[in-house]
Amino acid sequence: MNALRLFANGFLIGIANIIPGMSGGTLALVLGIYERLIAALRNIGLSTVKSVLGVVSFRKGAFAAAKAELRRIDFNFLALLGLGAIAAVLLTSSLIVYLLNYQHDATYGFFSGLILTSILIPARMLKRCGGKEVLVMLIAVALILSLTVGMGEKQLVKADRNGEQGLNDSVQDDGNRHPSLLELGLFFGCGALAISAMILPGISGSFLMLAFGVYFPLLTAIQSLMENIPTLVSGLPREPLLGNLLILSCFAAGCLFGLVAFTRLLNYLLARYRNLTIAFLIGLMGGSLYGLWPFRAYQMVGGERIDIAHILPQLDMNLFITVCVFLVGCGVIFGFSRLEKETG
Repeated sequence: MNALRLFANGFLIGIANIIPGMSGGTLALVLGIYERLIAALRNIGLSTVKSVLGVVSFRKGAFAAAKAELRRIDFNFLALLGLGAIAAVLLTSSLIVYLLNYQHDATYGFFSGLILTSILIPARMLKRCGGKEVLVMLIAVALILSLTVGMGEKQLVKADRNGEQGLNDSVQDDGNRHPSLLELGLFFGCGALAISAMILPGISGSFLMLAFGVYFPLLTAIQSLMENIPTLVSGLPREPLLGNLLILSCFAAGCLFGLVAFTRLLNYLLARYRNLTIAFLIGLMGGSLYGLWPFRAYQMVGGERIDIAHILPQLDMNLFITVCVFLVGCGVIFGFSRLEKETG
């Protein structure tokens, strides 16, 4: 039952990480596994790689050493979360894109309810809230607001430049060419940056991928992979599939690099400056609500929705539905919080 629960937690975190404006770190906090996750990731290092590779060499005692190393890094915990997150990305990426484009207000209303209520989770972790903590919160809010506004401006510039050709040429050609080395380097760098953002509550790695123009190509690559699994299993992958595999491999390698490097820093901050670090996280979560405001003026470009500006809602059925799903989002977090208390 514990394994199934961890897999489900990973599934939820995976869904959060592919939603622009939503942070997997937020759900990890809500689910009560955030600090364990950061601690486990911090333990991964060169010794882990050496121990695992030692099994391949068939040296005496290599298997026992690898087993001990995997136990030290809490491998079972990480593996179950990872499998759940991967399953979520593979199974829900198409649905998420559809909801964001065609059920935008209700979807973002639900996300807003999740984030707003989830702020209570780290708030309860604060031992005190003095002037330093308030200042750090304000700095975090300013940071996330500037980042969100900046990314929105980049999306508008991209829309103006591409016009009716679409948001990104690489989405339109569906991966019918091999990516260049520069593009692969971009996917690697975005993977490292995005995964670092994903483990921070309040920062959306998907927003960063949108800003650098790799979000939709990645979703396209995932969809192509899912559609061509029979071809991949047969050992005769087509050229477009090879290009998408290169993209996903470079992005995954970047994620691994960012995950190992960044979590060490975050774990250090939690150990030495716990209260200020939590205050900073609360500020990030609060600031992210601006990016999740459901009601926007928008235009459709190349089949993708481009938000132009925040607007006030009208008194209509759309507002009623959005408020209802907002309350559902709040209820989900309260439910998780209560479950966490009951299960200890």
